[in-house]
Amino acid sequence: MCHQTVGLVARAVEAAGIATMTVSVGLDITRLVRPPRTAFLNYPMGNETGRPGRDDEQRAIVQKTLEAAASIEKAGEIVDLGMIMEGEAPGGGPWQDWVYTKDFRDSLMRSRS
Repeated sequence: MCHQTVGLVARAVEAAGIATMTVSVGLDITRLVRPPRTAFLNYPMGNETGRPGRDDEQRAIVQKTLEAAASIEKAGEIVDLGMIMEGEAPGGGPWQDWVYTKDFRDSLMRSRS
């Protein structure tokens, strides 16, 4: 689901009196939409709760997100979880250099055909 949709839904749910917490990897969009509470993670789109098969990473993200939710005091606040995916490309380098390549998609995503 897109960051804009999630942010707008969170605002509507909050208006109904239910607390929400979102996780974002799209900081620019999240700042524009201003969901009530957000944890930011410097990971590629589609990896908001971690990479496939990395249970420890996923647990750490959920734990840090819950801790962030408890610390947020004002509406619209974005807490950076301080987690950065780096050095994961074959041969090293930042994820931005490899994550949107065909090889990456083929290795982690199933074909729709």
